[in-house]
Amino acid sequence: MRKLMAAVMVVSGLGLVTGCERKGDVQRQQENVAEAQREVVEEQREASQDIAATAQDKQEDVAEARQDLAEEQNKLADKQYEQLSERDTATGGSGMASDKQAKLEEVKGTIQSASSGNLTLIVPDKDNQLMRFKSDSQVKVMRDDKALSLSSLKAGDEVRASYQMDPNGQMLLRSVEVTKTSAKSLPDMPDMAK
Repeated sequence: MRKLMAAVMVVSGLGLVTGCERKGDVQRQQENVAEAQREVVEEQREASQDIAATAQDKQEDVAEARQDLAEEQNKLADKQYEQLSERDTATGGSGMASDKQAKLEEVKGTIQSASSGNLTLIVPDKDNQLMRFKSDSQVKVMRDDKALSLSSLKAGDEVRASYQMDPNGQMLLRSVEVTKTSAKSLPDMPDMAK
C-alpha cells in the first residue's frame, strides 16, 4: 500500500507540475498578446503622425501654389497695363485713342429691343438706321427722375442715350433717359385719355 500511496503522490505531483506548466504557457501567451497590442497602438500613432505631416505638407504646397498664382496674375495685369500704355503712346502721344474712349456721344431714337445687356435703337436722324449698344453694370437708366433697369424698357419707348466706344470698337451705353413712353409700356388706362 505504501507503494500505491507513493505512486498516487507521484501522479498528483506530476499533475501539479503539468498544471503549472500550462498556467505558465497561458501567462506567456497573454504577455505576447499584450506586447502585440502595444506594437499595434505604436504603429497607429506613427501612422497618424505621418498622415498629419503629409496633410500639413500638402496644405503648404497649396498655399505656395496660390501665392505663385497671385504673383502671375499681378505680372499679367502689369503686362496688360503696359500694352494699353504702349497703344496710347503709339498714336504719337496725341492721346487720340484715350480721347476716343472717353468721349461720350449722344443719340435720340426709338427702342426696337432692350435687354439687360443690349439695347437696339431706331434712329430717325440717321434715316431710321438701327444702332446696337452693349451695356454693363455702370449704365444709368432713368424715367421721370426714377432709376430703372435696362430690361424694363419696352419697344416703342423714345429715349436719349449716351454711349462711348470701348477698346473693341463696340458702342457701350453709359446712360439712357426715357423721353416718351410708348403706349405698349403704359398700363391700361380708362378712356379718359381719349
